[in-house]
Amino acid sequence: MNKQLAIMTIALGLGLSAVAHAQSSVQLYGTVDLGIEHFNNGAGSVNKLGNGILNPSVIGLKGQEDLGGGTSVFFQTETSFCANGAAPGATNASAQFCGPGFMGRTSIVGLKGDYGTFQMGRMFTLSNGDFYVIDPLHSDSLSPFGNTNVATIGEPVWYSQAIAYYSPSLNGFNAAAMYQFGDGIGLNKTTGAYNLHLGYAQGPLFIGLDYENQKGPNDVTALKHTMLAAAYDFKVVRIGAYVARNRPDPSSGNPSLNAYAVTASVPYGAATFIGEFALQSDKTIARPNTRMVNLGVRYALSKRTSLYAMYARATNYHYFVNEVDAFGNNNAPTAASGSGAASTGIALGLSMNF
Repeated sequence: MNKQLAIMTIALGLGLSAVAHAQSSVQLYGTVDLGIEHFNNGAGSVNKLGNGILNPSVIGLKGQEDLGGGTSVFFQTETSFCANGAAPGATNASAQFCGPGFMGRTSIVGLKGDYGTFQMGRMFTLSNGDFYVIDPLHSDSLSPFGNTNVATIGEPVWYSQAIAYYSPSLNGFNAAAMYQFGDGIGLNKTTGAYNLHLGYAQGPLFIGLDYENQKGPNDVTALKHTMLAAAYDFKVVRIGAYVARNRPDPSSGNPSLNAYAVTASVPYGAATFIGEFALQSDKTIARPNTRMVNLGVRYALSKRTSLYAMYARATNYHYFVNEVDAFGNNNAPTAASGSGAASTGIALGLSMNF
C-alpha cells in the first residue's frame, strides 16, 4: 500500500512539474546582418563591411511564466554584437558590441494580462515604436528614422531606468505612458523624462500621436517632441506619413526643428520595393536643413533570411551636416557644412533571423 502511494505521489509530482513547465517558456533569438557598404560625405569616401544595416545584429533571451488568472510575467534581455568583428584593438564597449554595450539594448521585466501591460527596465521609447511601424526599413542604418536622424530630430531611441504601461486595445484604440527616472550619465543625463502615446491600429490603418518631454541638467527642457504618424495598407502598396516638431527651451542650446516624411512599400512576389522621402527644417530658417531620399529592395529567401540593396542620399543646406548613417557605420571624411553639401550611402547585404 505504501509502495503504491509512493508511486502515485511521484507520478502526481511529475505531472504537476510537466504542467508547470508547459506554462513557462524561454526563447533564444537573434539576428546576424552584414553587408558591403560605400559612403561618401563630400570630402572623401570609404568602402567597408558594415554590421546591422537592415536589422541590428543582436542576441537575446525572452520568456514568460503563466501566473494564473489571466496574468503572466515576462522578461527580455538583448545585446548588440559586432558581426563583422570588433574594431582592431577595441577596448571600449561601443566598439566591442556595436551598440550601447553588453545587454545594453532591451532589458525588461513586467506583468501582462487583461488589464494591459506594465514593464520596467531599458526599452524603446513609444515614439520610436511608431517610427518602426511606419518606416518600411524599420529604422535601419540608412533610413531617415534610423542613424541619420533627419526625421527623428533628436528623439531618443531608448529610455533607461524606465517604467511603462500599455493599455489593452479597445476596438483598435490604445494608449501608453512611459517615464524615465532622472539618473542617467553622460549624454543621457536627465532630471526626468516622459513619453505619452495615443493610437489606433486595426486592419490596414495605423495612427499614432506621441508627445515627449525630456529634462536635461539644471531642469532645462532639452527635448519637447510632438509627432503624428499614420500608415495605410492598400495591399498593392503601403503608404506612411509623418510630421513632427521639437521645441526645447532656448537655454538648452538645441535648435527648434520640424520634420516631415512619406514612405511607401510595394510587395511583388518575394520582393518588397521601398521608397522614402524626408525633410528637416529649422523654424528660424525659411529653407530646409536637409532633404533625404531612400530607395531599396528587400528579397525574402525564406521566412528568416533576406537579401537587400539600398541607396540613400542626404542633401544639406545652411550650416547643417546630417550624414547618412551618421551614428553607425559611416566613417568617411566629412565635408564642411554649406548649401548643397551631400552625404550618400549604398549597401548590399544579407540578414538572417534565428
